Amino acid sequence: MPKYLSITEARRQLLDLPDELKDEPVIITKHGKPVMAALSFDQFESLLETLAILSDREFAHQLRESREDESEDNIITF
Repeated sequence: MPKYLSITEARRQLLDLPDELKDEPVIITKHGKPVMAALSFDQFESLLETLAILSDREFAHQLRESREDESEDNIITF
């Protein structure tokens, strides 16, 4: 479950945020509503890589078919 911080709290804890972000993003709120997310650089890179993979239509199609085969037990094991 992500941690929520107000903008004021995030500003106060800015120097400590990198340690907080190791496990999961922090949601930053303004007037109680989420307005941004802070995440570690590793998480950011992973997100960009995932988006790049999923935007490859052929790969996404193959992945979808694989998942359908798996859910229908149409898999071959060695």
